[in-house]
Amino acid sequence: MKPTILVIDDDAEIRYSLNRVLGPKGYDVQTASSGEEGIKVANTLKPAVILLDNRMQGMTGIETLQHLRTGSPHSMVILMTAYGTTQTAIEAMKFGAFDYVIKPFSPAKILELVSNAAAAHAGLDQAKEGSPASVLEPQDLAEGIVGQSEAMQEVFKMIGQVAATDATVLVTGESGTGKELIARAIYRHSLRVDAPYLAVNCAAIPENLIESELFGHEKGSFTGATQTRVGKFETCNKGTLFLDEIGDMTLATQTKILRAIQEGEIQRVGGNKTINVDVRVIAATNKDLNRMIQEGDFREDLYYRLSVVRLRLPPLRERCSDIPTLVGFILQKLAKAEKIKKRKMSAEAMEKLEAYHWPGNVRELENIIYRSAVVANGDTILVKDFPSEFLSPHDGKAKPYETKESGLSAQEDLSPTMSSQPLTVRSPKTEERDEQLLLSGSMSLQEAMELVYAKVRDTTKEPLLTVIEKDMVRLALNETSGNQLKAAEILGITRSTLRKRIDSYGIRY
Repeated sequence: MKPTILVIDDDAEIRYSLNRVLGPKGYDVQTASSGEEGIKVANTLKPAVILLDNRMQGMTGIETLQHLRTGSPHSMVILMTAYGTTQTAIEAMKFGAFDYVIKPFSPAKILELVSNAAAAHAGLDQAKEGSPASVLEPQDLAEGIVGQSEAMQEVFKMIGQVAATDATVLVTGESGTGKELIARAIYRHSLRVDAPYLAVNCAAIPENLIESELFGHEKGSFTGATQTRVGKFETCNKGTLFLDEIGDMTLATQTKILRAIQEGEIQRVGGNKTINVDVRVIAATNKDLNRMIQEGDFREDLYYRLSVVRLRLPPLRERCSDIPTLVGFILQKLAKAEKIKKRKMSAEAMEKLEAYHWPGNVRELENIIYRSAVVANGDTILVKDFPSEFLSPHDGKAKPYETKESGLSAQEDLSPTMSSQPLTVRSPKTEERDEQLLLSGSMSLQEAMELVYAKVRDTTKEPLLTVIEKDMVRLALNETSGNQLKAAEILGITRSTLRKRIDSYGIRY
């Protein structure tokens, strides 16, 4: 079915010219000579695209646009004006125009605009709300933690297991994964829910003030200490203290934290009195504490005290199946808190989000959606609404993929096309020669595959197909900088199958 284009302009020559340009390109062009007439036609036809003149007799284009947003909200409106003023541009976008163009314009320019608008309109039929209402309970939304992937379900189970205990918990994960949300969830489901909860970002407090912040200080203990201050441990007695970015603490502060957890005792800075405290500690970090221990930057005994229960939050790229639900949750939260109109996400836009590698995790996703929702016209966020830096090529920005040490299992094979010729049994001398040929680029594909086969067979106890398939997936993801659509195309499988491979083999970057 041809997309319908409605031209609203009081200039008969413009209406005729646009019909001549658009008609031969397969568009069903309808016209109206005034804003009032255009509104009636639009309400009846519901055109895909409306080309609307701004300065007309009777209703202006901006006034007409405001009526069209009510009667034909899904039509993509392109405002045409001979006066490209700042006010016109601002008002056009404010009232939901898809774009605007300044007269005179070339046929090529108007065809490009109409083509983009028609494509955006076609995407509305497949728009996804990603609404969490159908899959989440109100309590889930209150927690602020969203996810139905297997990885997140394991996190939720762990929260349930540790919440009702007094065990210290170490939450690890990359920046932006939501570690503080996990800490709050543990607190809300704990036996200490009626006692205080305090969060301290250890990285945000200057080194010379962190001890005073945590343990308090006595009057006169240092310059500026004009009165006694109670620290977070005392304030949080009988409650829960969340220490974020625990890896940024000095060794001296780590020693005092260890004593507070182990003995339930603290001393204020400049004081000699021992104060008993009963505080449950939940700590979080995005750093490798094991490496810091080896380098002498983190106390090993404190690490074991903190990690009675260790809870790892997966990065967003390891749970891409959660993105539609996360998008719906974020849009709903923005509509409620920021007074931004509730919007949906077009199918193409959702694909872009699902294919991205998300180095900034959920925090980055929330930022992208917020910025896009602010500039979007109508009810649906389109690809064009994404920030320009998100749409630019990400080559070189993605971290290289790595493979977890465990969790490997064989699934479906990739069915690669290989020669049916028998493999040659190789001696060590032959293998050494072939490796040199491979490095020089003089080896055929068949010979290269035989060399890979021999190497894998001799160096691993894993099923050969599992090892080779895992590396093929990893290499394809490396080549495409984490773009799952492109990687799946290279491998000759669907993106859904690729995701299963990523989850099955524990591939991460």
